[in-house]
Amino acid sequence: MHLKISATVTLWVNRVIFVAVAALVFLLPFLMDLYIKARPLDSSAQRAIFLAYYACTPVVLFALWNIEKLIRNILAGEVFVRHNARRISRLRWCCLLVSFLCLPATFFYLPLLFMVVIMGFLGLVVSVVANVIAAAVEIREENDMTI
Repeated sequence: MHLKISATVTLWVNRVIFVAVAALVFLLPFLMDLYIKARPLDSSAQRAIFLAYYACTPVVLFALWNIEKLIRNILAGEVFVRHNARRISRLRWCCLLVSFLCLPATFFYLPLLFMVVIMGFLGLVVSVVANVIAAAVEIREENDMTI
């Protein structure tokens, strides 16, 4: 019961984040203007933030879509199956790709280095989880063939 509640909450939070990321595609110029009033930035830093965000948005939306499918599978009772292992593996590559895409922007706006490091570390953690899930899938499939 607790797992279903947790998965359902995660599913809805994921959906809210998906909408927020998509909305920021349109709201970022306005929000950047507000940010610049509070903390002036030179034009190269502004461009770096815009380029990093717009380059990462499709990757992040793809990751959130995979999380949506993963949670729906879990709610349907499909946990240790190959397609879930593939989805988690995709999440690893999404994290690492966001880290890689933000790296050049750090030369123009150094605080983006935190994003690079955090997403690189998250990619490493998700990689470990992907390997554990892949091993669990193999064990489950092997046990299913045993009578």
